[in-house]
Amino acid sequence: MTNPGDTILRKILGLLSVVNEWISVTARNTAGMLLIAMTGIVLVQIVFRYVLNDSLIWTEEVSKTMMVWGAFLVAPWAYRNGANVSIQMFADELPVTLRRLLHLVLNVLVVWVIVVFWSESFGMVERGFSIRAASLPIQVGWFFFVVPFAFGAMLLVGTELLIRDVLGLLHPQEDFEIAGAGEIKEGE
Repeated sequence: MTNPGDTILRKILGLLSVVNEWISVTARNTAGMLLIAMTGIVLVQIVFRYVLNDSLIWTEEVSKTMMVWGAFLVAPWAYRNGANVSIQMFADELPVTLRRLLHLVLNVLVVWVIVVFWSESFGMVERGFSIRAASLPIQVGWFFFVVPFAFGAMLLVGTELLIRDVLGLLHPQEDFEIAGAGEIKEGE
């Protein structure tokens, strides 16, 4: 007989898994496109500065913003797939139950930090609307919009990982890991 709480957690996990996969991959691919665009903008600036002897004033600000957006957009994918920097040699030596418990505790701490940053990011965006960009006729708050989006997406990922951790502790015989997480894949 299955526990009704387990059934609800499994349904939520299934939904979060689909949503997080889509958000993470879409944001990661968008970050890749921003990297390509940023490279193009820098090349245009080089041509204007050294070939045409006329510097464009907006390229540095836009390319720096694209770089920051790229980093924030790829963060949910990295968190979900275990692509962040980690030290595993201690955890790998623990028994499975302790390792899963440690993973749960670490994810609770990470989610707590994400919640704090996410809640603070709205004030940052709001304050950004009182500042105009140096080289463009736009408020800096528009540049900051990626921060609450990224932390919100990471909060969804953290919730998914917490549910996976809890289910893994409740059902040690089942595998609740994200398929391929932590593995280096060619072309990703």
